Amino acid sequence: MTLPLFQDDNLKPVITVLTDYPRDDLASDEVRQALITACAVEKLDCFSMDVAAIPGMNTIVAGFKTAQLALNSQMGVGHVFLTNCAPRKNIISARSKGEGVWIGMLPNGVAVLTVASGYALAPFADMIQSGHIRFFESKIPDEGSQFRSRDYFPAAAAHLAAFLRDCVAEIGAEEVSQRVAKGDAASLLDGFDLLGAAVDTDAVTGLPKGTVWYIDNFGNIKLNLVHETLLSFHEVGTNMVIGVGDSVANAVIGSAGFSQGEGILALTRGSSGWTDDKGQDIRFTEIFLRGSSAAQILRDAQPGVQLFAVSKDDLTRAQQMLRDSGLQYIGAHDLYNLYMMSEARLLEMFAHYGLIKDGFDSRPLKKRLDDGSLAAYLQQQDKGRNAA
Repeated sequence: MTLPLFQDDNLKPVITVLTDYPRDDLASDEVRQALITACAVEKLDCFSMDVAAIPGMNTIVAGFKTAQLALNSQMGVGHVFLTNCAPRKNIISARSKGEGVWIGMLPNGVAVLTVASGYALAPFADMIQSGHIRFFESKIPDEGSQFRSRDYFPAAAAHLAAFLRDCVAEIGAEEVSQRVAKGDAASLLDGFDLLGAAVDTDAVTGLPKGTVWYIDNFGNIKLNLVHETLLSFHEVGTNMVIGVGDSVANAVIGSAGFSQGEGILALTRGSSGWTDDKGQDIRFTEIFLRGSSAAQILRDAQPGVQLFAVSKDDLTRAQQMLRDSGLQYIGAHDLYNLYMMSEARLLEMFAHYGLIKDGFDSRPLKKRLDDGSLAAYLQQQDKGRNAA
């Protein structure tokens, strides 16, 4: 493995800051100014410093952007990410105490400092739980300033970049490359004075599968569902019904990118993804409308919201089976006139009763349809919940 940031016997870091201030906001300008100051103090010769934006207080987008950029970075050791999206929703304190910052070293040698808030670490959950990635608590102050993004975090990022620069100078670029190649990149953090205790592997949980991670500028909806997993549930070309909130749409399972024609809403293999803890290159399902915006069709799709889907054929069979059963109510769901019940709400009900799993795995529903037990199963589940 080469170290592209190591040139002329010197590591020239790249520091990428992701923070929930618009680029043209005064706060962003102040963070950048503080970062430049901190790099000057550390005598860093940086290739680049960038302060990028994420939506305000949206830890789901913060986590996804961090993972997509950091896990796919080819810069390796010396590339330092700082992600700050900390709503502080549960904090009432005159000291302005906020969530702590965690420090991690990714398998590719990229270092990440991130506020451990909300779902900022959800994309890394599987890799943390498997031990593929290690995160540590930090000694970066979590109180004393309302504006930690300016007052504490830039100095910490620059300090880490300087530590890595000195580490490469001390043990040599070849040794650094060998450690990364052997999966021991985390050892490069040994001795860093801001490093705290290792984070428990079960301290981070992911989001339910089928959840929206990100909606891009073109209205493409990126899900946290590996597309090959979706294809294990439904074949390419299957006509699907997708529901979210009160929004519902017909879509077709595609293989990749532009596999469906213009004007057809497609569930396709998107451009986002990374190498997982098993060394496999994974790509996530994207809801894509060629020539238009999928988000305009599924208006209730937002980051953090789980979508549900079944094949059009199975949904039609389920509606007919429930009509024929004469059932009027399942829980709070009024089935008296299924024509009046939103398909999106019907899908939500199926998910609630375990007939759709991970948003798109409707094999439990199909089993009940095939053996004719759908109505009886729902009645049994409903009685069980009421008894509990």
